[in-house]
Amino acid sequence: MPVMSVNGPVAGADLGRTLVHEHIIIGLPGQELDPRGLADRREIVAIAVDELQRLKAHGVDSLVDPCPIELGRDPELYAEVSQRSGVNIIFATGFYMEDLGIPMYWRSRDADEIADFYLKELTDGVGSTGLRPGVIKAATGMDVTSNEEKCLTGAGMAQRQADCAIITHTQRSRHGARQQEIFADAGADLSRVLIGHQDEQPTPEPIIALAERSFVGIDRVGLDSLASDDTRADNVAALVKAGFGGRVCLSHDCVCTMASARFPFPMPRERRPANVLQDWQKTRKPLSFLVTDFLPRLKARGVDDAQIDTILRDNPSRLLTGAS
Repeated sequence: MPVMSVNGPVAGADLGRTLVHEHIIIGLPGQELDPRGLADRREIVAIAVDELQRLKAHGVDSLVDPCPIELGRDPELYAEVSQRSGVNIIFATGFYMEDLGIPMYWRSRDADEIADFYLKELTDGVGSTGLRPGVIKAATGMDVTSNEEKCLTGAGMAQRQADCAIITHTQRSRHGARQQEIFADAGADLSRVLIGHQDEQPTPEPIIALAERSFVGIDRVGLDSLASDDTRADNVAALVKAGFGGRVCLSHDCVCTMASARFPFPMPRERRPANVLQDWQKTRKPLSFLVTDFLPRLKARGVDDAQIDTILRDNPSRLLTGAS
């Protein structure tokens, strides 16, 4: 079946090369109270459109933005960026890890209520926008809290009914197996689950263990502060060699723009920029980095063009649409 994008259903064959974990915009709850206000929306759109047009020029036609509900998700902005750039954008329902997310109201709900909420968005759209998510986001922190477990259980229950993919956040590459257990107990289809952020595994063996049941994400390419791209490339090549190339997905976890007039994390006074958006553009790697810099590393390790096409084209299509 097709996957729901922000501008309507897209067949698997029409997704093309797909990045499975990128962000158009990110923010934090409470930013709307800042007297400095939010970042300029027109500038946000212009930056994102330019970035996605350059990505499309490098042969990528689609991306998934699994921004959690409470971290600045903006379906109407996604729709404008997608229409103007020509890149398909699939966005998410679902909450983040407890340290930075899960609003208090939803911490009081049980897994059934959370699943009902996710299903409502998946079937009817977000609020009054009518724009429908195509995936569910789920997340765990350094330890799996009871509220995170409820949200994962709700995600598994909703996935079972909605027939869609789940894309996860793991903190420091921890608890992927626990995520699989929770989803399985909720009746989820693990073949439509991507256990994300496995970049910080120093060796391929733990990633291979996860790949026996689910897709795995090496999806923070270019984030040198977390792991080296050489280690990432070594692990991807090892997965391909071990016969799990059909379970690997790649991405950057890149954030194109910030939603607020300040960074959503602490900054020393002397480093606080006058313009957050312009400063961010100077420091982050572009969305094309995976194509221009990381794919050559894979080829140098013996991963050929056909195997790369499987990773960038076939695997996201199977994850997102359920196609065999």
